[in-house]
Amino acid sequence: MLHKNRLLERLALLVLPVLLCGANLSGAQGELAPLSVESNIVESDAIATPVQQRTLHQRLCELNPNWSDKTPNQDAVAKINAVDDDVALIQAHFSLVIERLETADVGHLTSSQLAQRIANIQSLREYMIAGEFPQNIFVPGRRPVFIDPWGTHCAVGYLIATSGHSELANRINQEHQLDVLCDIKTRGLPQWQTASGLSVAELALIQPHYAFRNFSQSIEYPAEIESLILGDSTAVIEALESGKLNVESRCGGKTLLHFAAAAGDLELAKRLVKQGADLNALSTMGCDEAEIAKAGNHRRFEVRWDAATLVTQVRYSSAMGRVYNSTSGSYVADVLQDFFGGMDGKNALHYATAAPRASGNRPVAYMIHGYGFQKPFGKPSTEISPMQQLKNRRAEVAQWLREQGLE
Repeated sequence: MLHKNRLLERLALLVLPVLLCGANLSGAQGELAPLSVESNIVESDAIATPVQQRTLHQRLCELNPNWSDKTPNQDAVAKINAVDDDVALIQAHFSLVIERLETADVGHLTSSQLAQRIANIQSLREYMIAGEFPQNIFVPGRRPVFIDPWGTHCAVGYLIATSGHSELANRINQEHQLDVLCDIKTRGLPQWQTASGLSVAELALIQPHYAFRNFSQSIEYPAEIESLILGDSTAVIEALESGKLNVESRCGGKTLLHFAAAAGDLELAKRLVKQGADLNALSTMGCDEAEIAKAGNHRRFEVRWDAATLVTQVRYSSAMGRVYNSTSGSYVADVLQDFFGGMDGKNALHYATAAPRASGNRPVAYMIHGYGFQKPFGKPSTEISPMQQLKNRRAEVAQWLREQGLE
């Protein structure tokens, strides 16, 4: 039966575009289980055992109680990287869920449902790899969050939205933002579930419960620095040529050479030194811990040219900003450590070699970049990931700086 199911999946993938165009939520054939599973919300993180001493299965049960009567496939568990933060745990959860979905008996599904199922599994894999998950800023303990205040969908919400039903996802969020699947009564969900090729139990297993985050932060850099962090030095070069900036201009206590080193931009680093930048310049703090503490649990950082970093209190914020729109940008920003006020007394070589320091209030997707590129059905790619490209560029800058005499 398993080989037959695999064959059906491959055949369905070939005709997926045609089948998806013909999918009809109101008249989908083939009945799946009715929309009813046992409600089980974890109200608090009551587990006192340190993370290191708890098994992966225990942590999965905290993340989603539906794991309590299931045993993860041990071969799949063996392929999972270290699970040392909540994002890694959520990604491990999805990896194990996908393994179950791909090996389940699907002989009862219609061709349309099978095609939708394959598409949803692939969407879930892409969602897992992206590593951007909702933030629970609402209630202590763990709780599902369908769509958070920054528009980040939970996995089930993402599957609904990316299958062409974003309005349904938004209605569910308005009516049942913090509810488990069995408590969601929004009109249209049963029809979507039937057509999705996923059973109610499978959708319930997909849905994580997110840990409470009682603080959050956002950050904004000048446009030139934001672009450099994201891998484009054009704006910095234009500002130098126009006289808006000079080679010793500082932002958050760091020189342009420090930023070029952190971002792995060897061409810009050489250009700055050629134009007279101080190779031995040391960083200063953008702001101190006392200033950060004054802003409370929800903070906004504005890193400014030739001035102290401005930290203000906001109602709530997300550690996103433009620099956190990409995995490599997140990595560079965490190397710079402006969420901690910056670093004091560091030279360019330090910025080229320093490890990132995550702020702890958000998902850290680059820590899970080992998932890297994955083709449909999880086939690995031989391409070099953007993260590895960034690390290679930073290593080149570090080597050049050492050749210039920096230690």
